[in-house]
Amino acid sequence: MDKVIVSGARLAARIGVSEQERAAAQELVVDVELETDTREAARTDDVRNAIDYAAVHALLAATAAARPRALVETLAADLAGAVLESFPARGVRVLVRKPGALRPQGADWAGVEITRRRDG
Repeated sequence: MDKVIVSGARLAARIGVSEQERAAAQELVVDVELETDTREAARTDDVRNAIDYAAVHALLAATAAARPRALVETLAADLAGAVLESFPARGVRVLVRKPGALRPQGADWAGVEITRRRDG
């Protein structure tokens, strides 16, 4: 299956279990892979037959900023749902990394990766 990929998108989101964590937006780093057939876009060389990855990024940013969330799992599910609702992808993989989550413990980041398919 072909994929359209947005990697390393830096998104602002109010996220965390405590109110203090959610008080200000934090930077999250998100990778998204949309499963799609790119043959028609390649054959026609026409952007109207392709998934616009700039529009994907804009949707990710708007979804992340839309409301505060306690869990990274919730944000990942919201991002996957928004992508499947807005673009003709068969499935989507979303990786949300929270760079500051375990920095004091010496980890680069903590996060969640999910895969969702249009058929369930």
